[in-house]
Amino acid sequence: MTNGSPYLLFPSMGEYPAYDDRVYDAFDAADDRHRAYRDAVRAAAHGRVVVDIGTGRDALWAVEAAHAGARHVYAIEADRSTADRAADAVAMAGLSDRVTVLPGLSTETTLPVRAEVCVSEIVGNIASAEGAIAVLNDARARLCTQDCVWIPFRIQTWAAAVDLTEHDLPLADETRPYLHRVFEAAGAPFDLRLCLGGPAADAIISTMVPVESIVFAADDPPPAPDELGTADLRIGVGTALMSGILLWTRVAAESRGGREVDALSGGTRAWAPIYAPFPEPVPVSCGDHFPVSFDRRTSDDGVHPDYELQVGELETWRSPHHGGPFRATPLHRRLFPA
Repeated sequence: MTNGSPYLLFPSMGEYPAYDDRVYDAFDAADDRHRAYRDAVRAAAHGRVVVDIGTGRDALWAVEAAHAGARHVYAIEADRSTADRAADAVAMAGLSDRVTVLPGLSTETTLPVRAEVCVSEIVGNIASAEGAIAVLNDARARLCTQDCVWIPFRIQTWAAAVDLTEHDLPLADETRPYLHRVFEAAGAPFDLRLCLGGPAADAIISTMVPVESIVFAADDPPPAPDELGTADLRIGVGTALMSGILLWTRVAAESRGGREVDALSGGTRAWAPIYAPFPEPVPVSCGDHFPVSFDRRTSDDGVHPDYELQVGELETWRSPHHGGPFRATPLHRRLFPA
C-alpha cells in the first residue's frame, strides 16, 4: 500500500459517469456478487420477459438471463457508447434476436411489454447512492408487471465506529483520474465520499448496525425516497479513539435462501466501505453507547441522495451527491492541499 500503510483512500465513483474498462473488468470477476446475481437471474428468468437496467459494457445479466431461457431481455444503458459496446457483446454471444439493447435513461424509456423480472446493479457503496430508489420506483410504475421479480430483493447500508488514528490514509495514486471525472460530473470540486481500501473490518471498535434497509418486492410498498434511519452503536473495545464511522453495503439478490453479499467481507470488488471521518478523534471506552441517525434526502437532480450522519452529540457528517464545500474537513484539506 502507499507509504507503507495497510489502508488507502479512493473516490466513491459509482454515483457518477466515471466508469472505464478497468472498472468493468472488475465487474466481470467471479466473486460473491457475481455468484449471487447469477444464481438469482438463473432462478427467475426462464420463460419471462426481463429488463436489465444499467446493463453495462458487457450486458452481463442480460446475456445471463437469455442463457437462462428468458423469453426476451431488454437491456437499458444510459451511456450511448457503453450501450454500443453492450450490443456488440450481445451479438458476440449470438443473442441479438433475444436481447434488445436500449440506449438512454430507463426513466425515459418505454418497453413494448412489461417486464416480469427486473435486474439492476445501481447499488452504491452507500446502498442507495446510485439512485436505485428513484430509478426502480419509476420502473415499477411504468416498465414492470405488478408481480415482477426484483433482483436485488434488498439493499442495506450498515455502520460501525472505527479507530484509524494510527494510519496515514493516503489517497491511492491510481485513482486520481477517476477523481477528476467525479469533479467534472459534479460541476466543481467538492468534499466527495471516500472509500477505504485495506482490512477495513480490523479497524472496527463497535457493534455493526443497519442504518438503511431498502426492499424491492411486489408485495411491499415502493421504498420512500427520503428517510431517516436510526440505530445505536456500542463500543466493544477497552479504550480507543473513535476517528469516524464506516458505512458499507449488504445486498440480498434473492428474497429467500439466496447468497447475501457483504462489502465488508472483501468477497467482491463491486462495492467498498465509505469512511466518514470526524473532525477530531473521540476517546471512547468499552460499553459506551452512541445513538446514530442516518438521513437520506433526494438531491436536486431528483435521483441521487444527499446524506447526513449524526453520531451522538458529535459534529454531523454531511455528504451531498454534488455541490457543497471543498476542503471543509481536516481529511479533505490534507488530501487536497491548496
